[in-house]
Order: sequence, then structure tokens, then C-alpha cells
Amino acid sequence: MKALDGNLKKIHKLLNPESVAVVGASNSKGKVGNIIFEGLRRCKARLYPVNPHEDVIAGYKTFPQIADLPGTIDVAVITVRAEQAVEIAEQCGRNNIDNIIIVAGGFAETGERGKALEARLQGIPDRYGSRILGPNSLGVFVPENNFDTIFVEHGDRSLAEGGGIAFISQSGSVGVEALGLASNTGFPMRAFVGLGNKIDLNELDFLKFFGADDKTDCLALYIENVEQGREFLEDARKVSRRKPVIALKAGRTPTGASAVSSHTGKLAGSDRVVSGAFRQYGIQRAFDDEELCDAAKTLSYLPPAQGNRVAVITGAGGFGVMCADYIETDSPRARLQMAELSDKTISRIQEKAPPFASCHNPVDLTATVTNEMFVHTLEALIEDAGVDIIVCITFFAPHSITDNLIDQMAAAVNDCKKPVMVFTEYGPFTDTYLKEFYKKGMIGFPSLTRAVKAVRFLVERGRILSTLEEEA
Repeated sequence: MKALDGNLKKIHKLLNPESVAVVGASNSKGKVGNIIFEGLRRCKARLYPVNPHEDVIAGYKTFPQIADLPGTIDVAVITVRAEQAVEIAEQCGRNNIDNIIIVAGGFAETGERGKALEARLQGIPDRYGSRILGPNSLGVFVPENNFDTIFVEHGDRSLAEGGGIAFISQSGSVGVEALGLASNTGFPMRAFVGLGNKIDLNELDFLKFFGADDKTDCLALYIENVEQGREFLEDARKVSRRKPVIALKAGRTPTGASAVSSHTGKLAGSDRVVSGAFRQYGIQRAFDDEELCDAAKTLSYLPPAQGNRVAVITGAGGFGVMCADYIETDSPRARLQMAELSDKTISRIQEKAPPFASCHNPVDLTATVTNEMFVHTLEALIEDAGVDIIVCITFFAPHSITDNLIDQMAAAVNDCKKPVMVFTEYGPFTDTYLKEFYKKGMIGFPSLTRAVKAVRFLVERGRILSTLEEEA
């Protein structure tokens, strides 16, 4: 991590606290304060439950109010209703608590009364220097230190291995549902941050923080409106020179923009302007939660493509044909083309392939494919200078293919500087196989369309880097 200014030091404490107070912590099962406090017991921070109606919670001494807390508190998680949350946030500010997470909704998204409550919150950072995440925020989840304030199911056990993606979401539900699904096949998450209503900390603050964070190699954002737009774009371009930035900007249509206003109490900007600005400043745009997760996972794990020429290996000819169609179909994203294999590569593939195989691109090794045959072809394509990206259509149904193929493929691509993408389907075992590929350092998807979209993101990333280098 580079040297941090005062504000970023506070964000570091927000994500890596040594002491946490939970206001509204409870012994009552099912209450938000109980769920959050129980979840936090897995982290290493000192915990301080705050509740005037309980003496002991889960074996921890309880404090009646913020003023009674001992020593310095890095983070206060406020789980009580909106009106109380404002008063308690004020107390946190007076007691020099650096970071405040407000879980409660009932603010600007609910109308005039909620806007008035939110306005009261907005003065706290200026008066005391405390930073506020929220309100209406799910808070944060950092797998590395088990710091987790999310009170709904979010695949936390599946994401516990951590990784390099910082996932920053204005909508808690979009973030946790997308991550929960993505975690089924492996997702390398550095941290999740739920922005909520953004009365203080916003996407720009976390763009700056994770942009400077050595443990982060990719940023994924779900945003509905952008604060400090010009500064956000300028910083995104700086970050994008070092690591990918992908954004899902919701509210593209008039109805969607109106829904943004209802959801956040703020207006959404023109979608055409957003798309143009993202392109200009090196931000890759996703259009749904699946794309956002797929792109982030791919760009975190695989190197950017140096060109757009794609080679395909398959043991099922029909899927090879469909893959070629998807690759050569026009797309608003990066254009792809099927690679033309060299005579040397074709001859090399023929050494192991059956005589009735198609050794041109797409390479169809037919249902008689074996582990040795598939890996031999993969190695030949890796060494072909006319191939920029390889898509492996990998099925485990043929009797001559064994589970050991995953290890053999992983060994073949270990030092490969070209992106290698996997598509596999195997009925109810599909996610299991994809998770195994992920554990071995390979990215795979359960549909051809998703695999080819991911390839386009890699080509797009390569072009962004070329453009940014020319501008530097």
C-alpha cells in the first residue's frame, strides 16, 4: 500500500479495524444487531456491544452508550432505526470514532422526512472528522480478516479464500446476490463495500483507496449515480493504467433513471454521456450483474489480450461451430476474429489427433478425444504466434476424458502469457468442475455466450492499456 493521506488512513481502519462497537447488538436471534455481532465474532478486532437494555451479549460486557466505551474505537456499526441512528452517529463523532457504518434505511429514499434526517447526518463529518458509510448500507466484508457486517446471506464461506477484486456497490442487494452466485464457481474477492445512500463516503473515496492498494488487482462497481463526476473519471483513468476498472451503471432508460431517484433520492445522468465518458477514461462497462462479476473475475485472473485472434479447441463439433459464430458476430464490445492456424501448428495437432478430426480452427478432436490429445493441442495453440486467445470447450462426458485433465491443462497454461478461457457443462456437476478449474488458476463459464463475452473484455482491456500508454 502506498503512503496514505488522512482520509485514506481512515478507510484503511474501516476495512482493517482493531476495535469495533456494535450499537444495537442484541441477544435476540434474528435481529440485525444480533446477526451482525455474531458475524463479527469471527474477526480479530476487539468487540464492544452497545445496548442500554442488556448486561452481557454472547459473553461480552455490554456498554449502555457510546460515551461509556473504553479507549479508541476504529469503527462503530449502527444497527438501530433511522431516528436513533442520527443521534448515535452524533455521539460517535463527539467521541472521536473515525468510521461509522449506518445500516438503517428510512432516509432520503423515503421522502422529505428521510431527507431531513439525512441532512442532519451530513454535518457530522465536517464537525468531527468521522467518516460515514451509508446510511442504508450493508457495510463491508473483507475475507482476509473476516471483518463482515453484512446481515444477509452473501456466500461469505465460499468467498473466504479472498483474492484481488474490490467490489463496490451502491445497492446492497445487487452486490450480495451477484457475489453469492459468483462464489459458486470461485470469485477472488479482496473486499465488498456497500455504499448505501453515500452521504459521505462514496465511489470516489474507494476508487482512490483500492487504486492504491497493492492487494487489489481489479475494481468492480455497481453505481446508480456518480458523485464528483469529473474527479471520479480522472482518477479512474489513473487507476486503469495499473488495474482494470469495470462499472455497471444502472438507470440507463427513462424508467430506470426514475427508479434510481426513488431508490436513492438522487438523479441519474444521461446514459449516452456515461457510456462516452467511460470509454474515454478507460472504464469498462458491464450491463448486468452477471457481466460485472464475470468481467471482474476474468480480468483479475487472466492477462489482457494482445490481439483479437481466437483459437477454439473442442471435442464436440457443434459447440465449436456455435463458438465460432459467437466470436465472429458483431458486438458493441471489442471485435473478435477466428485465428488462422499456421501449417506448423496444424501438423503438430495432427500428430495426436484422430484421422477424422478437424485440425483447423475451431479444432474438433471429436468424441474420441483424450486428455493427452486435448493438452497436446492446447500446447500447440499456445505456441502459435497467430493466436492471441484460446477458448477450451472442455467436456467430461467422453469416457476417454478424466478429471485429471484439469491438472494437466493447468500445468500447460501455468507460464502462458496468452489468456486461456474454459467453457464446460456437465449437468448438475458443472459448478463443481468450474470451481476446480478456478482453484487451479483457470477461469471457466457454464455457457458459450458468457465465455465469449469474457474474451471480449480481455481484448477491450488490452486496447485500453494501449490507448493509455499512448496518452502518457
